[in-house]
Amino acid sequence: MKKYVLPSVVLLILFSTVLNHLAAHPSSDRTKGEINEALKTWNDAAKSANVELCLSMFDNSDNVILVGSDKGEFCKGKNQIRTWLTAIFAHANFSWEMNRIDIDSDGKKAWVFVEGAMIVQWDNGHIVKTPYRFTGVLVKSSKAWKWRLFNGSIPRGE
Repeated sequence: MKKYVLPSVVLLILFSTVLNHLAAHPSSDRTKGEINEALKTWNDAAKSANVELCLSMFDNSDNVILVGSDKGEFCKGKNQIRTWLTAIFAHANFSWEMNRIDIDSDGKKAWVFVEGAMIVQWDNGHIVKTPYRFTGVLVKSSKAWKWRLFNGSIPRGE
């Protein structure tokens, strides 16, 4: 019995070390690349005021949430998000300068933090650039990353 204890302990330590390494390992470059592509698509869709493309970037869950940076901008579910996007895009389009992007993922879920500026182009041609941050949770759906939560904010004092 004693001769089986040492190999079992060594195997347990090795297994534990591998699990700890995998848990501490940052998101893979491939996953980060996929999420960066999703952010680019999100940016392009908002810049072109494409409601349907923006909406397709949200998960099909009834619990998807979009929180904008202005009072009252809270939408839960795709129907509310569609209504809000349609109203906003009727008079403006948006894009973001993404100066800082932090991504963490386990391959199935990811969180993002983006800091930079939001550029709003109104239908009269007037352009406003504001410091902006957004955070979010994305989930992998088939082969695409989809928003489960999007939360935008204007940094205080800016």
